[in-house]
Formats: sequence, structure tokens, C-alpha cells
Amino acid sequence: MKSSPVGNLGFSQIIERKLDFLLHNEVAPWDGSNTDLGERDALRNMLEDSKTLNEEEFENKYKGELEKLKTRSKAKEYSEEDGDDYYESLNNTIVEILELLNPINVYDFSDD
Repeated sequence: MKSSPVGNLGFSQIIERKLDFLLHNEVAPWDGSNTDLGERDALRNMLEDSKTLNEEEFENKYKGELEKLKTRSKAKEYSEEDGDDYYESLNNTIVEILELLNPINVYDFSDD
């Protein structure tokens, strides 16, 4: 794997590596905090979707998720248990992965 040209590395593999690092690294071991849970959940969902959705479907789905998170944040709709750490991490991870797919995805062109 490491001897193959980096151009052969697929999008799903990149997400899978990020998830594997989050859960199994020794640098910052998994502790299951809300921040880690948000990142884990985003990566798991995006990994599964990266295997079935085309690029446009993937982008649209996760741009929609970002809109939901933005609305939730503005309305402060989160539980006391989760606080906003979980949702902030979920949001940041989605943005990070969408940016890998196409850097234009980090810009919000909505009118509100």
C-alpha cells in the first residue's frame, strides 16, 4: 500500500485512515469524549456514504447536514449531556472531509 503511487489512494481510504487513527492511535488515545464521538460519527457515516453515493449526492447530503447543524446551533437545540462539543466536532469533521473532495465546499453561499 505505501509503495503505490499516492494517486491510487481513494477518497474512502482517506476517510478510513482518519477514522482508524482516531480510534487506534497512541499519540492521542481514544477516550470517547463528546468531541471524539462527533468526529467518529461523522467519519463513520461519510465512509459508508463514500462507497455508495456519487460525488454530487455526497456533497449535497453533507451540505444539507451542515445546514441542519447551523440551524441547530443558532437555535441552541442540543441536549445538556452533549453540549455543543459533539455537534461542533461533527460539523468540523464534515467540513474537513468536504474540503478534501472540493475546496469550494468550505464556502457558504447561502443568503442568511
